[in-house]
Amino acid sequence: MFKILFGMNILVTATALFFLVIGIRCFKSDEYNKKGIKCILGGASITGICIIIGAILFVPTFFPI
Repeated sequence: MFKILFGMNILVTATALFFLVIGIRCFKSDEYNKKGIKCILGGASITGICIIIGAILFVPTFFPI
């Protein structure tokens, strides 16, 4: 279970960083356009979803039913 959580968090973190880097590049190079803001918010929402799913999957490892 820990390997699955670790792998999932690595993949989602890499995806979120990818979106954030693209968003920052677009934001700086295109004079603060909407595409950059959408990419930055997309990366932030992906990270939030990862935290929620990770928390849901992590709880049963400590409290077996």
